[in-house]
Amino acid sequence: MTNTREYRSSLILAAAVAGAGLMSSCASQPQIAAPPHQWDAREAAAYQRYMMDEHMPRREFSELSPQEQQAYWDWRARHEGN
Repeated sequence: MTNTREYRSSLILAAAVAGAGLMSSCASQPQIAAPPHQWDAREAAAYQRYMMDEHMPRREFSELSPQEQQAYWDWRARHEGN
């Protein structure tokens, strides 16, 4: 009887620790507020304008940090008509 309780307690503790670890790793990932649209020639041109306007060296969008990607999407939202 004691072994069953210890085993069950160990399983519950292990599940709690694993769950907390998963939650903390998910929470640390920044979420990018990218509008839901296709990356096409028009978007590539807008990204090129952004790089020039911000005096940034040419880099692939995928090479940008999450903060830099978010800065682009913020800029893009302000220049949606262009």
